[in-house]
Amino acid sequence: MANLSIRKFVWVLGLLATMMPATGHAQVVINMSRVTCADYLAMNQEQANVFGAWVGGFFNQKTGYTWIDLDAQRRNVANLRAWCGTNPRESVMTGLARAAASPGFQGDPNRAVVKVEMGQITCREFINYSFDKSEAIGAWMSGYWNAQRNLETLDITRYKANAKRVSNYCKGHPKQTVMATIQRVAR
Repeated sequence: MANLSIRKFVWVLGLLATMMPATGHAQVVINMSRVTCADYLAMNQEQANVFGAWVGGFFNQKTGYTWIDLDAQRRNVANLRAWCGTNPRESVMTGLARAAASPGFQGDPNRAVVKVEMGQITCREFINYSFDKSEAIGAWMSGYWNAQRNLETLDITRYKANAKRVSNYCKGHPKQTVMATIQRVAR
């Protein structure tokens, strides 16, 4: 089941990659800082969800959060869509950087109704999540770890390889956290 979720997630990322500039011959690299609001608004809902989760993880890492308030995330996405509607040529990452600097962007961890502490998710939980939830978590964590390395790019080839490594490791280590697994096996 986990391999199916990872394959579906990678498929979604592949779709996302076809919409954006790519470099390299065998590798597909998406420069997330070049995704404009027009690009974002042209994405179908599934692509927009993956993109939103990735940039959510990216900005959460930059602001020191390892959790996500799902209600605040929905509000932030709605605000981003509205902002992009009036700023189609702007970079989404530029808009989010401005928004992240404003109070209340992420939400209040003490008031969060649906709060997911990403650092506590175990491999067992991750493997058993629904496709939508595992997709969002995978994209969020990809953005999070890229932000830690100051990379505004998503390398699909590397992501696929790391997703497979994480999945394989998780099968044999169900009590390990997903974040610790990524630190251990991702390259």
